[in-house]
Amino acid sequence: MWNLVYAIGRVLLVALFIKSGVEKLIDPSGLAGMLSGKAFPMPMVFAYLAGVAEVGLGILVAIGWQTRIAAFGLVAFTIVATLLAHNYWDMTGAARRANETAFWKNLAIIGGLLMLMASGAGRFSVDRR
Repeated sequence: MWNLVYAIGRVLLVALFIKSGVEKLIDPSGLAGMLSGKAFPMPMVFAYLAGVAEVGLGILVAIGWQTRIAAFGLVAFTIVATLLAHNYWDMTGAARRANETAFWKNLAIIGGLLMLMASGAGRFSVDRR
């Protein structure tokens, strides 16, 4: 029973990454615009790379293959994304409140990914550890 719960939790933890990555691959203009505003070189390339990373690493975690490595990649991705996009300390008003919430939610996601790195994919996974 708990093995199944663990597997469902693993999939739910990365569902957001897969969804967000697919959306970036379909229309990277939002992220590219944000990156451009922060003077990133080649913002469209980085937007597509972000989409590929989210989908690819998310799928690896979801199916439980190379889970620890993929979760580490998502931790790194989330740290960078959080610092770039949710720097609420430089904002005011509604934007500050929304981005503060997103910042702390991302920290919770990082915590879940760190726990996954520590424990592995579980029984119902390709890795089966």
